[in-house]
Amino acid sequence: MKTLMTAVALTFASFTSLAASVSFPESIDVTGVNGKSQFSNHQIELTKGDNLIELKYYDIFEANADDSGAWVKSQPLYLLMTADNQDQYRAFTPKIDTEEEAYDFIDNPVLTLTNTVGKEKEVTLLTHHQLMAKLLFAKQ
Repeated sequence: MKTLMTAVALTFASFTSLAASVSFPESIDVTGVNGKSQFSNHQIELTKGDNLIELKYYDIFEANADDSGAWVKSQPLYLLMTADNQDQYRAFTPKIDTEEEAYDFIDNPVLTLTNTVGKEKEVTLLTHHQLMAKLLFAKQ
């Protein structure tokens, strides 16, 4: 009986510790959340408080019908996000139709987060160097 009560308590605690969820477009892969690896996820659950989400952008572009296409891939990009309620977010990239637009996005990675009531917020993704600098200066 104690085992059943413990399992129920742990299950309830895990539900209450989740604060929000985020879904990403197909061209964005979530590769990690709060230091834990994720593989090929496009929707994640966040815990209450600060979250660090590691992402990679990738897409293929064809120049002509005979072309097998050119893959455009980013290095890891990071999204710092604070979750304090049970909101569900959808992330959107700007319109990316060409290889050039994809490289522009990688150079200036900005996502739009939209919650369930339609409120939008633009967030800039950080490179590894920018994330390390932010962490270093936060300690000072």
